[in-house]
Amino acid sequence: MLNIIGIGLRGYKSITLEQLDAIKNSDIVYFETYTSISPENTFDYLRSITGKKLIKADRNTVESSNEIIKNALNSNVSFIVTGDALTATTHNELRLEAIKNGIDVKIFENASIFTAFPSRTGLFNYRFGPVISLPFIYENFFPLSVYDKIYKNYVNDFHTLILLDLKNGQTMEINEALDILIKMEEKRNGNIINYDTFIIAGFNIAREDEYIIAGHIKDVINKKISMSPASIILPAKLNDKEIEFVKIFCDNV
Repeated sequence: MLNIIGIGLRGYKSITLEQLDAIKNSDIVYFETYTSISPENTFDYLRSITGKKLIKADRNTVESSNEIIKNALNSNVSFIVTGDALTATTHNELRLEAIKNGIDVKIFENASIFTAFPSRTGLFNYRFGPVISLPFIYENFFPLSVYDKIYKNYVNDFHTLILLDLKNGQTMEINEALDILIKMEEKRNGNIINYDTFIIAGFNIAREDEYIIAGHIKDVINKKISMSPASIILPAKLNDKEIEFVKIFCDNV
């Protein structure tokens, strides 16, 4: 048996009673640390209230999945993720592999950054195009396909949710992300991103210290915000109601 359990964005504060029971009744419990960042103390608190030894599942454990599948063949296994259970493609791959091996799979859904951040800004969810992941860049790695996807959304009048890459337990700094987007614009010349471009940046969404800022890229950069996890929305042209919502729901600079 394999339970894939999304515990939402608030860590142990957003776990449901049904999810808690599933974890307590499991023989083996994995806590995924690869695709997202949990609020502080989530791991220790879950271990304390469930009485279970939680196994941290890094990228190699998740993507190979051999260990998890092997254990789920003969044991009741729970796989805990931050956010929703199946938002990440990696988690659906794990689900598929389990089903192929004849393992029963139960899904426990929860809140996701995919909906929580856009909803909090007041932007209309149906106006969003495909979500984009912005990776760290290196000397020989500068994927302009990221910009091309953002451009396609923009010219089709879709808002773009941009998720920032993870490294060492933190998301990319917001200023580094904005600098990468500016450099991509300089290479592609699509004329959609510059220092006067209006964006919305969200930090620690759904947590007590949540912060959402809206303004021109240059003004957001000047704020020098270092909170993590962080995400960016590059809006298309806002309609009148969205303009009203953003003015009230976000910190405008």
